[in-house]
Order: sequence, then structure tokens, then C-alpha cells
Amino acid sequence: MTRSRSIWIMDLLEYPLSRSPVVRTRDPETMRNALFTVYGATGFAVAKPADFEGVANYLLLSKIGLGFCGYGAKTVVEFPEGDFARLQIGLKGKAGVILGSTATIPVNEQQPGITPPGQPTTIVFEPGFEQLILRIKTGALENALTTLLGAKPRGSLVFDPTAPPKPPTAQLLRELIMFLANQLNSMAAQLPKSMLQELEQALIVSFLSAHRHNFTELLESSATEPAPLVVRLAEEYVEANWARAITIEELASQTNTSIRSLYAAFKKYRGYSPMRFAKTVRLRRARQMLLEGNPKTSVSQIAFKCGFGNLGHFAGDFRQMFGELPSEVFARAQRAR
Repeated sequence: MTRSRSIWIMDLLEYPLSRSPVVRTRDPETMRNALFTVYGATGFAVAKPADFEGVANYLLLSKIGLGFCGYGAKTVVEFPEGDFARLQIGLKGKAGVILGSTATIPVNEQQPGITPPGQPTTIVFEPGFEQLILRIKTGALENALTTLLGAKPRGSLVFDPTAPPKPPTAQLLRELIMFLANQLNSMAAQLPKSMLQELEQALIVSFLSAHRHNFTELLESSATEPAPLVVRLAEEYVEANWARAITIEELASQTNTSIRSLYAAFKKYRGYSPMRFAKTVRLRRARQMLLEGNPKTSVSQIAFKCGFGNLGHFAGDFRQMFGELPSEVFARAQRAR
């Protein structure tokens, strides 16, 4: 590749997210150091070091990371498993994503590439390739999924990187990413914190809707098919009586159905059991009380008031659902008073 055809026109071209530069270099070793220290890469190789040119920009927000990179020579980068999902939006040229021993997944202007959380990855960047990268923390994805479904689903969130994205939602996701990158790249744009948070949440929800995972069918059925009356009645009863012990027999009686039928309805339309829903409601109530930071109460008193007799189990369930211990939430709320 000759310099006249180079992507290296830094003084004339402002790349996406150029206000958040990481590296712009012709030196492969400089690029290697940036990839290892900023992005956590574990491997880096360039086919023709003399032709190498690279640029990388990256901005970390509260729940997501948004980046840009481009390479002038064929480059191979290896990443270990991470606690986030990675989405590659091709802007120019082509690349390939190798996940474990599977076949290479192409990435280009028409086809994005996804790396699921916990998946080691090798990415082959062809000369002239440019892309936007979206990283979403696993916890943010799980919290958004819980909000969409109404309760934390059973099991871990697992994406299928080989499944094609859903065209309408995938296009919306791409447009949202491009919009946010453009806004963050504008010297005049100073987005309010609340707007950034809303855009982050919109990106996360769009990502969950556009890319197939093990809860896709449940998510789609929740959006398109209303739950039967028996499920809604049970949920309303739990919401109204969360402060006292509720048995599955009581729920079946209140909804005028059998225990077996009630369990089957919740499993089909919610993906979890009626008693799991009851626990989720109590955990949310407990969090609301903890966030008040009332100095006249304590974590243990709130736990008991919300129906949790075992403080260890309460702390474990709370942390699994909200990503932090109840004592941490309570202490933070008290400091803010």
C-alpha cells in the first residue's frame, strides 16, 4: 500500500470519536501497547509492518464503551474472555471474527459482528478496515433484560454470534450508535447526563432485541403476547401482599387454578416460577427502603420487614439481582442524606 492511498490523513480527516483518542501511529509496537493496556488484548500481529498504520479512539460511559479503530495493513488481534458483549459495526472494508474453534464470522458494512461475554476472540482486520465498536457490560445487559421481563430470568444470558441480527432492530441499533458517536464527536455537543443515560439504555435494549440469545423467544413473547389472566392476577396479589408470607397454595386459590397450571403459566409467559416473582418483588421493596437511608433502621430490620429471615441468603439474592450488597446501598444512601 502506497502512502498516497493511505488511510493516514490525520490532519484532514476527523475520525469518529476523535475527541477521545487512544492511539494514532505507524509503529506496530505502539499499537500493540495501546491494545494491551487499554483494550486488554493478549495477542497482536501485523502481516506487513512496513505498511502498518493504525488509529483507535475510545470513550467509556457508565454502562457501555464506544470506540473506533482503523488499520492500513492486515492486522490480527487476540482478546481474552471479557465481562462484556462486543459489537463491531463495519464502516469500510472487511474483517473476520474467530470465536474459539468456530468458522470465521465476517464483519463488513452490511454485516455486524458480535462477541458474547466470556468468549475469547481473534479478530482479523483486513487492510483499510474501519469500524465502530460497542461494548456493553454483562451486568447492564442482565439488568435491562430483568427490567424487560419483569423479573430476573433463570440462568445466564447466552448470545448466538452466528445467528443473523433482526433487520429492523439491527438497523435502529446501528443508527443509534452512529448518532451517539457523532454527538460525542462534535465540539459543540455537550449532552446532558440524563440524555446520555437514556441513549445508553436505548442502545442496550436495542442490542438485546437485535441479537439472538437464549431469552429471545421469552422476550418476544412478553412483548407480543399478553400473559393470561391467571398470571396477571397472581402478580397483582403478590404486589398487594408482599409484606407477608404468601404460599403457592394461596396463590393458586386466589387465581382459581391448580398449582400445576399456575406454575406452567408462569414458566411459559414469564420464564420463572410464581415464588421467584414474589422474591423479586420483596427484593425491589427492600432496595427502595435501603435507598431511603433512614438512620432509624438497619439492613437487618429491612430484610426482616421484607420477609427475609436469613440475612446471608438475603444479601446473596440482593447482590445477584442488583450487583451490589444491601449494606453498600444503605451506606451510600446514608452518606447522601
